[in-house]
Amino acid sequence: MRQIPRIFYRPTTQIWFYVGLPLFFLVFVLLYEPQSIVRFLGAGQEIYVFNLLMVSAILMAVLAVFRNLLFVLRKLLRLNWMFYTFWCVAETVIAAFFTGLYMTLISHGAYAYFPAVGYSLGYLLLVLCFPYIILSLAVFIAGERDETVDDESLMRFYDNTRKLKLVVAPSAVLCVEARENYVVVRYVEGNRIKDYMLRCSMKSLEAVAAKHGLVRCQRSYYVNPQHVKVLRRDKDGIILAELDNPEVRAVPVSPRYYDALSQLL
Repeated sequence: MRQIPRIFYRPTTQIWFYVGLPLFFLVFVLLYEPQSIVRFLGAGQEIYVFNLLMVSAILMAVLAVFRNLLFVLRKLLRLNWMFYTFWCVAETVIAAFFTGLYMTLISHGAYAYFPAVGYSLGYLLLVLCFPYIILSLAVFIAGERDETVDDESLMRFYDNTRKLKLVVAPSAVLCVEARENYVVVRYVEGNRIKDYMLRCSMKSLEAVAAKHGLVRCQRSYYVNPQHVKVLRRDKDGIILAELDNPEVRAVPVSPRYYDALSQLL
């Protein structure tokens, strides 16, 4: 089953859920005043507006915990749609448990705990079903647009079997080096230099390199001109492209490719 888009794990997405859902619940009940919910929240004490505010606050607190947990665990969790649905239901169930506890306490025992949980769960599911669906669809559509942008802007490296192995921003790539039957993509992630070994040929990378601005500088190297600080000759007369990151050794440049590379600097 297809995994949910990465946009579902972003902090702004979490804010939309843990602010938008309680706000919708509050406004919906205040505007339409469903009699069953009003009677339940009133608890026979005519304090349903206060209780409505408290239940909305409980819902916001539970959603904030769950949604922040979703963000923190984003690198470990790759939820498909079924498990994401379970996650949303779990949020509502936990909110119902706390709402039931609150209603039992505020009613001084007029509501038994488990019946109060049952009422809470039914009302929360009934009211929140549509905003959950609408918000999820809106986030999904935004995620699909992001994926379309990603297709154009990100470098995608495939192995010999055409399996996608690495997706990275072109500006993060320093160089690509051939090593026998493999290539090594050297790129920046955060403040760290990383190497990714990929089983493919340099020739198979010609199209993606040309599309994203990497140029051939030697039989075994592509280099990103954006990261070339200077071209120089060493004591043996070998031309080297010195990169702007001191942790990365200079890349050799063949005379055949020197003019083309120097014109891009």
